[in-house]
Amino acid sequence: MHAFNLNHPNLSEFLLKEDLVDSLIDNNLNCLLRLKLIGACILPKKMLKKIINNMINSGDPSLKKRAGSTLSFFEIPLEYQFLILDYYIKKCSPAVSNSNGQVIVGGKVYDKIVLCPLIMDFGYKNIEMKDEVVLTPKRPVLNQIGDLLYAIRTYFRFDLTEDEEKGRLELSAEFPDFHASKENKLFEIYPFMGLDTRNYSMKSLIEMLDKYFRNFTKEENAETRRNRLFKKMGILDSNMYRDASEYADIFAGIKLYPQMGFEPYPHDLKELEKVQYLYEFCINKRIPITTHCSDGGYKTGKGNDAFTSPLGQWKEALENGFSELTLNFAHFGSQKNNKRQWRNAIVELTEKYPNVYSDISCNDMSKGYYDELERLFNDKNPQLHNKILYGSDFALNMLASNAKSYNHYLQAFTYSNVTCKTDLCELNPKKFLFGD
Repeated sequence: MHAFNLNHPNLSEFLLKEDLVDSLIDNNLNCLLRLKLIGACILPKKMLKKIINNMINSGDPSLKKRAGSTLSFFEIPLEYQFLILDYYIKKCSPAVSNSNGQVIVGGKVYDKIVLCPLIMDFGYKNIEMKDEVVLTPKRPVLNQIGDLLYAIRTYFRFDLTEDEEKGRLELSAEFPDFHASKENKLFEIYPFMGLDTRNYSMKSLIEMLDKYFRNFTKEENAETRRNRLFKKMGILDSNMYRDASEYADIFAGIKLYPQMGFEPYPHDLKELEKVQYLYEFCINKRIPITTHCSDGGYKTGKGNDAFTSPLGQWKEALENGFSELTLNFAHFGSQKNNKRQWRNAIVELTEKYPNVYSDISCNDMSKGYYDELERLFNDKNPQLHNKILYGSDFALNMLASNAKSYNHYLQAFTYSNVTCKTDLCELNPKKFLFGD
């Protein structure tokens, strides 16, 4: 899932790209999200008018409603987002929990849901638009990290309660025993660190990876790693100026985003050196990587599909010394117009490489989608049911599908014809996140 405030993204980079209008014309489902956020930038009136006209004529009458649902969640202060999600899972329709606050999936009862908030590295240099240099605000990734840590800390120390007189939800009194409340909460929260090697020198990349992942080892078993990360969960707040040693074990993995221009196997030698160091570091410490893998998303250039595709630079990376990477291709290679090339390539990679996975987040949640997934499991891909991860991409999935809530999305999966739900919901994610 994503956990951020609307001030975290560098929207000016996103909005000023020349392919934005083309994306709108193509009914890119993220367009209203961009439109809503135009106030964060200064745009020429002609360009603003053109965007609005394209938006109005997009031909998708449900788009505004879906975008409104998504935005209403991201407009909630980040420190309350996990509490809101917890509250609605337990108390709102369509119900996916029982009277004990446990979640039922495929007839199996679960005490916990694992959330993996994905930080995105929006940092970038000044961008060019024709002959002018547009001075853009920096969005340091530290701001996101601090806000996220404070949100996790808040989640484990409070609940939301209904104030019937005021007609709203309010924070409870702080729990007196933090450790006991953490054990009893519905969520365990394992964030992924957003990273784009272009935004770092080799020296700062080495320092950053050591800061957050110094305690990881390839040899530790799954239970040891989970316990180590759980122990640190919810301890730190938004103060990002502590000693670097205090930030070990706050992240479970790394998030990469090629649609923003990150190259999985760059041909520039200096950039390649940094990427190779990252991969070697992740292999030696068995750090899981999730990479965005759909032809949509937070896309800052038409050419970025070449970086995102599992058929291109990712295949090069796996074939050139990094076959042991623990790598999740998010969204199962989703492509517009029912194309299947990326998905089929991922299926082949999951067979060839032992640590390659894919998740089904942000799918269309229809019966047809899950029926097709089940056919893939039962076809000529015996490995696949051990390589697919359930995920939501909440709350952006409400923009890209007919999901009305997290509850609705999870319920659709629960009632689907997929037979290996325990693999997708429990066994495969555990192995991906923590190892064998």
